[in-house]
Amino acid sequence: MNTSKQRWGRSEWLILIAIGLGALHHIDHILRYDHSGWPFRSEVTPFTFSLLVYPLSLTALFWRSRPWLRVMCVGLVLVFVQFAHTFIETPKQQFGTWAHNASDEPFALHHPNLLNIQSPLLGYAAVVLSILLSIALLCATISLFLDARRAPRAGLTNR
Repeated sequence: MNTSKQRWGRSEWLILIAIGLGALHHIDHILRYDHSGWPFRSEVTPFTFSLLVYPLSLTALFWRSRPWLRVMCVGLVLVFVQFAHTFIETPKQQFGTWAHNASDEPFALHHPNLLNIQSPLLGYAAVVLSILLSIALLCATISLFLDARRAPRAGLTNR
């Protein structure tokens, strides 16, 4: 019996780290309020669609027989996260809602975070968390790519 298929390697651990950091980042979204959405607020927002990263990540984690699909899943999550943190929710906004206890988003202008805490330290923590998430996703994508390149190709036999 080949147990190498059952053990978790570098790629699986990197995916798990990314899932954990993503969950913490989503909790940060919820507590900041201005970048949250359904099911924690009544509005459907980009946050709502960002929850799709979990089925994609779990597909990459468990569907080990499809190495290129795994690369695509985590690569898509990486692209979505980079897009969102560049155009929708910048580090300045992540920091500001905690540091000033007020959103600068037009739809939630001056709305406090849900903890009603003014803390530059939490602002820095939110930004660092976001950066660590991006790094973990990049590392996982590279690791999965290397795994896929080493995987035997379907339909080819050793000669």
